[in-house]
Amino acid sequence: MPAKYLNNSRKNLPARHLSSSIIMVLLSLLLAATGLLFLRLRNGVQIRPSQDQDILPVTEIICYRQDDARWGKDMLGNSNYTLSSSGCLVSCIASALSMERGMEETPGTLNQKFSSEQIYDAEGNLLWENLRKLGSYQVDVYPEVSSDLIDSCLSAGRYPIIRVRNHILGSFHYVLILGVCDGDYLCMDPLQDETVPLSSYGRRVYGIRCVSDITAPKS
Repeated sequence: MPAKYLNNSRKNLPARHLSSSIIMVLLSLLLAATGLLFLRLRNGVQIRPSQDQDILPVTEIICYRQDDARWGKDMLGNSNYTLSSSGCLVSCIASALSMERGMEETPGTLNQKFSSEQIYDAEGNLLWENLRKLGSYQVDVYPEVSSDLIDSCLSAGRYPIIRVRNHILGSFHYVLILGVCDGDYLCMDPLQDETVPLSSYGRRVYGIRCVSDITAPKS
């Protein structure tokens, strides 16, 4: 073989090797992204309303932001966490209680009660059994996720709290389901100024809780 062809072959080898390396890197990134996606979405259940007709609150919708300046800096019990950083669950409960009672129960006032009654652990997590022991609330922590559970709460005049991921793949977050509207669940998000559909979180739910006032009249 002439020398010029041998030289050309040698020059092409690094290019082929580089292309193979790029392909391997891209495949590795794709596999890593797929693995991360699986880990983020595991244990989540995609939820849609089990019935077509709208189910909306019979009372005025009450929305609270967890980072409201009036209470955002308040600590959750003796923990190092504030309502602003970690108060989505308490804010959802406050909104549900306010609508049930027809009178205001802000995240600030509810957090004060929970803190004084030792309803939080050292990390600011809500202790469900301690909340039950107060005797003022009906507390349900469901072991499964389904649209039937959500709809049964709504039909009883209660507002289910669901665990979702911010921006579908982000950190865990709690929002309050208010009802059904236009074929989707309508949610109160303590980090949003307006109600949002469940589709904003990919319709994927990781847990259902429901807290209501035992003395409040149910529709």
